[in-house]
Amino acid sequence: MKAAVFEKTGERLVVRDVAAPELGDNELLLKVAFTGICGSDLHAAETPGVLRPGTIMGHEFTGEVAQSTSPEWPVGTRVAANPFWLCDACAAGGSCRSGGDAACASGSFMGFRPDLPGAYADYVRIRAAQAIRLPDDVGLREGALMEPLAVARHAVDVCGPMQGANVLVIGGGPIGLGVVLMALDAGAARVVVSEPDPNRRACALEIGAVAVIDPIAEDLPAALDRLGIGEPGIVFECVGAPGFLQKTIDVLALRGRAVIVGVCMTEDKVLPRAAIRKEATLKFVLGYTMADFHHVSRYLADHAATAAAMISRVVSLSELPEIFDRLRAEKSMIKVLVTPNRGPTA
Repeated sequence: MKAAVFEKTGERLVVRDVAAPELGDNELLLKVAFTGICGSDLHAAETPGVLRPGTIMGHEFTGEVAQSTSPEWPVGTRVAANPFWLCDACAAGGSCRSGGDAACASGSFMGFRPDLPGAYADYVRIRAAQAIRLPDDVGLREGALMEPLAVARHAVDVCGPMQGANVLVIGGGPIGLGVVLMALDAGAARVVVSEPDPNRRACALEIGAVAVIDPIAEDLPAALDRLGIGEPGIVFECVGAPGFLQKTIDVLALRGRAVIVGVCMTEDKVLPRAAIRKEATLKFVLGYTMADFHHVSRYLADHAATAAAMISRVVSLSELPEIFDRLRAEKSMIKVLVTPNRGPTA
């Protein structure tokens, strides 16, 4: 089968022939339909020492069951997948016994190790316990958004009740936009997005944000005052770059809640006194649980068309290496999907 393979930091992915996966007990071989390109993939490929040669990335995917060793998942079933690969001790039970789920250090995410290949390929192997059956009204294309939406759902769930709340989302990438959808689904009254890219701001408005702010052109607190929001009681930081943790604390209301979703890979500085004076609650989140995936599956059954506004482009597997490199600089594209063995469809 064909797969896009990471060989070396700083070099382009290579599409080449690799051996098709072999199944063990209670496993599924999926014919890959769509795979999302994630910012985590971009960061991993450009950071020395993170990936080993021979790694096949791609952890946001849908497909149809091509082979199955599980009686519960017949050939032809359309599925998405939770890409977190449980350790062998927990795999038999189908869930993390420590309750850590994606935060458990004993498991691994597919697509970041050569021995756990992802879905930048014609076929991908998953355990049956990782599969989520797609609702009849959800296409394989829209279903490929399930993983990033599960990240957003987990962040909203960890935040706690937000019925009637004013919510600020800092960062309008796929995760930030997913938070918009999940916050509205959880009952938020008004969601505002701070994002410098105009295409991402436009998408935020299209999917339900009440307003957007260009933080390059306008001071964030002043813009919130202009919009009648003031200091929001709930803030989601979805950028993951130095300085944004402090920005989140500074804009938060007294006794407000902040959820840190963006993954900052370097040291950062904060002024603890600023958070102390506000008695602020800061929560840091990672990944998701299977419950988050099932929540998103039900959500997509009614809102797939809305979520699909995040899909900027669909490319073939042969086009993946070039578009992968472009995405490091082109922030105007939101979510790019890869589909094997076909030409571009959008």
